[in-house]
Amino acid sequence: MTTFGYRLFSFEVFPGLRQTSVKLNDCNGESYSDIAERLLKTLTAGITVGDPSEPGQIKIATEGSLGAPAIRVEDVYIEGNTLRGRLWSGKIGSHEKALGEDADSDSDIKEKAASNIFRFIFAFPDDGNLGILAMETISRSCPAPFLARWLQKKSRDEASQTSPSNRWWRIKVAPLADEERLEEMIREGLAQKLVLVKNTITAGSTREVREIEIKGSLAVSGKLDQVVQVVQGWRRRYKESENSEATPVSTAQGVQELAAIMGPEIANLDLDDGWVEIEDPDGQIKRVRPGQMADVFTYRLSENIPVVTASFYAEVRETAVALQPAAKIAIDWPVS
Repeated sequence: MTTFGYRLFSFEVFPGLRQTSVKLNDCNGESYSDIAERLLKTLTAGITVGDPSEPGQIKIATEGSLGAPAIRVEDVYIEGNTLRGRLWSGKIGSHEKALGEDADSDSDIKEKAASNIFRFIFAFPDDGNLGILAMETISRSCPAPFLARWLQKKSRDEASQTSPSNRWWRIKVAPLADEERLEEMIREGLAQKLVLVKNTITAGSTREVREIEIKGSLAVSGKLDQVVQVVQGWRRRYKESENSEATPVSTAQGVQELAAIMGPEIANLDLDDGWVEIEDPDGQIKRVRPGQMADVFTYRLSENIPVVTASFYAEVRETAVALQPAAKIAIDWPVS
């Protein structure tokens, strides 16, 4: 079963490697909406292969493009204070053949990227540092962070082509979510458990292997409420860290909190990682960790039948407007 939905992210923009974000309507005298539109249009000319992070590009150079991600952007345009478009996303060689009605009409796609198209929306405030990015999801696929990395890469390329001293723009995206939905996901998951693991390095120091894995059911009375409180605490600390000197909950601290729920005999073990595992109504397994909760906040739209663009935008707008006050974001979304 294919499920269609969307995820919401907040985004901010930084000058190069600086740690202080700038107002989105004044990136060195230019609005980031205009900058992003220009950069996105550079991704419409043809297929763009690879992950723009340095290790990703090095891997392609040494091992070839088989299995590498590939994208192409389409239909980029500005509507009010939103920037909208569509993104083809897939992997080179992920499928061997596209089947036609008969064998003679089959197409060999071993060296091509079998792709799906994802709609996206960047929404900008009239004045402020935080905007909202909405990205369509297809089952578990959501290329929002991937697109953000390409925007950053294209910005650096653009700056270097004119002058090495020119300013380039780094965009940072983070999950935008509400605690009520998080609690609902935990309480209504079809299957729920805690997973704690300890990893070790092999004798030859060549790879990491899982030495211990402990799973605990949340069906035991009282444990579900404890997990809700722990995960809500992770979320609050994460939000506080965005606008203050507070730090998010570390993996080590998160593991200790989950181990304490399992019991004292588990809490004393030297564990490396842990998460809350939920199977949502779509049948997708989701892992909730202190700093990795984007996958949890997928807003479902339909099953097997793609949603038309007008409905996609209306749903995104309604959800985003409801979440904006808590996130301290003020965006006047166009009606359509």
